Amino acid sequence: MSRRGWTLVVVAASVLALASLASNVTSTSQLEGRADILLAGRLTLSQLVNAGAVWAGLAVLSGWLVRRPAPAAAAGVVALLTACVVHYGVGTAFGMFDLTVWAANLHWLLAALVVGGPLGLVGAIARRSDAWGVAARLVVPLGAVLEPFAVGRFTTPAILPWPNRVADLISGLVLLVTGTVGCCRVLAAGRRRTATRGRRATAEI
Repeated sequence: MSRRGWTLVVVAASVLALASLASNVTSTSQLEGRADILLAGRLTLSQLVNAGAVWAGLAVLSGWLVRRPAPAAAAGVVALLTACVVHYGVGTAFGMFDLTVWAANLHWLLAALVVGGPLGLVGAIARRSDAWGVAARLVVPLGAVLEPFAVGRFTTPAILPWPNRVADLISGLVLLVTGTVGCCRVLAAGRRRTATRGRRATAEI
């Protein structure tokens, strides 16, 4: 197992955790409706860094960094657990949360244990150049495409304040566009590899 790979796993998890925490920091003016533009921007950022596709991407990236299947599965779990612990731990230390936050969010810690392994394994498989590798590399961008529809980013109730509606729309569009571009790039790269292998096979004949 690469020590550098594991170091990068912890660093990536910590960066995402702190970015997620920072995106939840609000101000009195935002709460009182006197800074709606700033609120819309903060909510948009919060929805992006807290998107399921982004957190799944952390686990997949961790598996990719560690490379081998078994350690990659472990890396996915470690990454998601580290991100959760850093997020709630730092938030508690700075008074953003009280100690009840751990019990209230126990489901996220359990989710990290359940889905971290499979996602980390996807990251290891993503290094392959065959069809399995292509499928693994599609997991995160395809998730980004589907997520806005699954969580209703484009059907926000009109009763909600406009900053919430704008944040939902922008974050949904960013995920949709980014995911679509990602899927296209993965598929294009897969076709190029297939064509290259075909030309090499023909030349050998």
